[in-house]
Amino acid sequence: MNTDKVLVFTCNWSAYHGLESAGVNHQAYSAAIHPIKVMCLGRLGPGFILKAFEHGAAGVLLLGCPPGECHYDFGNNRAEEMFTVTSDLLHQLGVSNKRLQMDRVTAGDGDTWVEKAQSFVDGLNKNQRPPALLEL
Repeated sequence: MNTDKVLVFTCNWSAYHGLESAGVNHQAYSAAIHPIKVMCLGRLGPGFILKAFEHGAAGVLLLGCPPGECHYDFGNNRAEEMFTVTSDLLHQLGVSNKRLQMDRVTAGDGDTWVEKAQSFVDGLNKNQRPPALLEL
């Protein structure tokens, strides 16, 4: 599978600092990974993720704050709810659940950020993506 575009929505308050740490330490990860900083995963809606697939993303990874570390308090719960709703929508549209995942990264943990993002891309490479992308 050609994984030329994998979006990684990254929470500003924890996970993004992991990405910054990875950059400072010159840690390499797949060129397919396109990080997008958001203020909080809890502020994303399913439409953002569906739009990513519509525009050709091979996969979408959501990297947020660990439980209890959300800057906005409500973010972890809302992110979980959004992830569940979006996963259900994608399932109904015939999109493999392996193409959308959610995980947590502690602030400043570049090793974990790179490990989780690269593992996601590697997992996508093991699975066959349908030849046609969603037309929403």
